[in-house]
Amino acid sequence: MLKHPILFVIICFFTIVSSNNIQSQTRLKSPRHSLSHSDRLVFDQASMLSEEGVYHEAARVWKGLVDDYPDCGNYRYHYAVCLLKSGAPITSVNHELTNAISMSGSLISGSGEFNEDICEAPVDVLVYASQVKMLLLEFEEALSLLSQFNVEAKKWNPLRRTADLLLTNIEMAQNLIARPIDVQVRNMGPLINTEFDDTHPVIRADEKQLFFSSQRARSNGSNHGSFDPNTKDHYADIYMSERDSAWGKAEWVNIGLKKHKFALAISPFGENLAVAHVDGWDELVFHSNKRKDKWQQAVSSSVIPDAPSEGVIVFSPNNSVAIMSIADRKGRTGFDLYQYTKLSDGSWSSPERIEGPINSDRNEMSPFISADGTLFFASNRQTSMGGYDCYRSVFENGEWSDPVNLGFPINTVDDDRYFAISAEGTRAYIASRRNRPLNDYDIFEITFTDSSQLVNGNIMLLDVLLEVNFDRITLTSLQSGNTDDVMVFEDNEQFLRAIIYGGQSYRIDYYKEGAIVMADTLEIATDAGYHLYTNPIDSFDGGISGDGTLRVEKYIEPEPVLIDSAMSLEDSLELLSLSGQAPEEDIWISFFKLMSLQIHTPNIDISSMADEVVRRINEESHPQLFISSSAFRNETTSFEDANTLSGKRSANVFIRLKKILSSRGYKNKVDYTFSPFEINVVTDPDEDTPDYVTIHITSRPQ
Repeated sequence: MLKHPILFVIICFFTIVSSNNIQSQTRLKSPRHSLSHSDRLVFDQASMLSEEGVYHEAARVWKGLVDDYPDCGNYRYHYAVCLLKSGAPITSVNHELTNAISMSGSLISGSGEFNEDICEAPVDVLVYASQVKMLLLEFEEALSLLSQFNVEAKKWNPLRRTADLLLTNIEMAQNLIARPIDVQVRNMGPLINTEFDDTHPVIRADEKQLFFSSQRARSNGSNHGSFDPNTKDHYADIYMSERDSAWGKAEWVNIGLKKHKFALAISPFGENLAVAHVDGWDELVFHSNKRKDKWQQAVSSSVIPDAPSEGVIVFSPNNSVAIMSIADRKGRTGFDLYQYTKLSDGSWSSPERIEGPINSDRNEMSPFISADGTLFFASNRQTSMGGYDCYRSVFENGEWSDPVNLGFPINTVDDDRYFAISAEGTRAYIASRRNRPLNDYDIFEITFTDSSQLVNGNIMLLDVLLEVNFDRITLTSLQSGNTDDVMVFEDNEQFLRAIIYGGQSYRIDYYKEGAIVMADTLEIATDAGYHLYTNPIDSFDGGISGDGTLRVEKYIEPEPVLIDSAMSLEDSLELLSLSGQAPEEDIWISFFKLMSLQIHTPNIDISSMADEVVRRINEESHPQLFISSSAFRNETTSFEDANTLSGKRSANVFIRLKKILSSRGYKNKVDYTFSPFEINVVTDPDEDTPDYVTIHITSRPQ
């Protein structure tokens, strides 16, 4: 007989309850694997590579486990994440993540991702699946997955912050895609891009050369067998393309250095190239100089002695400000932008983190300063469309303005970085992962309209080879009084090189033996537009004008873009009718007159003129085209200059009209004929009409 019957009953009760709980937990537990010792070692290796961020190699190891255990959603989840982070095709990642979710049934609500015995994927898979759906522009599905994650994940899940960021990115993407800006974005094609990463585009201010980085195999095979062990791709090299009417085939630029070489900046006129050299541990800034059209061995940069060795640095066009992207040493805010300022003695200030809205709690990287001083950079902050977007900020009242997202389609839901824009402001370049089957970076060209242009295109570039040797040349702004040294040596020749702005006046002083021996003055109109000035500026030996002043007025393009506006054919016919001439008569004259407002803009209706020529050709009455032009000569303009300008105006219309007729299949001197131009110079506007072009289109009598 038991001495303690009550205690016995209690023990039996708890034994039964405990047994039921164990059985219940066993039924609720995920299916488990009985891995062999070798498979556990493989799992440990894959987990370690994932944690260290070696995603290409980790994906390869995870793939082996997926092949051996194809029904394990957990292994497939890890494999998909590594594919995503190593830049695999988005469609492949989407397939693996979808399978990981469907094979798991229910998801693990906790963390503990690297557990080799669990078959079900963690709830984190929903966040990565949402990110991929966003990249595929399937926004509703992405939002549904995030909603499921927020319900099933524990409050302390570390991916909750990522999920919140994705929600913001999706909202921003939907808003910007609904309001696209007026630009054209085109892939630069096989002359520039390859199936490997092509990144870091930088351009000269005059847009004559484009430098970028690429992980392609060299055409001469000299990097055969030289691979980054983490990615199994070639180390990045520097490539360069030159622009005439279009960009040419990119060529390898040999600047030495063994590991990754990423283009950071090219000086405005192309004599110095800055690169980052990344060997897997350190990121050091180097620069290379050009000598006799050959780039020299890159050397460590010491322009700013106290600058950290790691990070990306760019300089303003006048070299007075430098912006550097530097990693936060405490790991709290990622990369931030810092500013250096050149002091009066030529030294540089200590770096200061840019205060205000420029920096965020995310990364601010790849800064670029345009010719007009606008700052562009990339960031994966909350206001991006997803991944990295490019932003714009201007320096006003002593501080950088709120950064503005450049909008869609410059930015996309994928990574868009390394924005660079020409001094003229009509074209820019960006590295992006958009629309690529392999999800690698390609370089894209962006073409702006007048309404969408991001920078001040009212800029003049001085790139003048000097005919006389000087000790020093300075450029002084007559508005601000700021003075800069603008003499540059290249291949033992002296150049005057500077970027100056419309609506201002400047003085150029030429020094010998400490004294000013010559001075020039530049006056630039507020609407002068973009100029590249390469002619010698030398008032000492004949002058740039009678009083030694170069006046730069609004630029007239040799061949403006065709835009349908200005005087139409209907207007011309109406004028003829009012003057009593019947259009049915073979000898009637179609008369077009282009005044100075039309001459100074591309808004000339060449298309209507061509229509009239074609109409006469179809009537088998051989059209005769007569062009006359005029330019006004004032006290500061020589007869030769005015006569040249007048001739350019006639030639402008002649070339454009001939080109459009040729595109329609009609040949000059066969289907129609131009008469010799009449080139006029007007000295008295009261007697003659200045600044015009007229076109008479007549029919040869049959």
